[in-house]
Amino acid sequence: MQTSLRRSLTFLAFAGLSVSLGCESPAPPRQIPWVPVQIMDLSNVAGKWEGIMRRVPPAKRHDMVSMIISPDGKFRFVSVRTIGVMSGEGSFALTNGKLTASSERGTIEATLFEAEGQRMLKAEGKASDGMEYNAEMTQVK
Repeated sequence: MQTSLRRSLTFLAFAGLSVSLGCESPAPPRQIPWVPVQIMDLSNVAGKWEGIMRRVPPAKRHDMVSMIISPDGKFRFVSVRTIGVMSGEGSFALTNGKLTASSERGTIEATLFEAEGQRMLKAEGKASDGMEYNAEMTQVK
């Protein structure tokens, strides 16, 4: 009887331990401490940038976006979406250390961020039809 009781208690102890270990939440991914950086020259952000673009207010989906910025501030972007391609081009200007662009199709303001040797552009745009978008893009090397 004692052996049976010992086995039962041992089984319950292992079962309880395995359940408690199985319920343990995984550690959340480490957040990168992005710091805003003043853009002093358009050539500092020249190159190809890629990331995710979202509609505001958020839709259930998000779209990939790619932007190429030349050293003189001219840019082209393309977002391939499930409902078609959205694209545009223009020229950025520097305003208070940020990229800004405006045309009859809409406006864009982008801020540069850095963290741990990485760079990210966070852009906010508003189309002439009132739709708002934001994007987070990292530089492609």
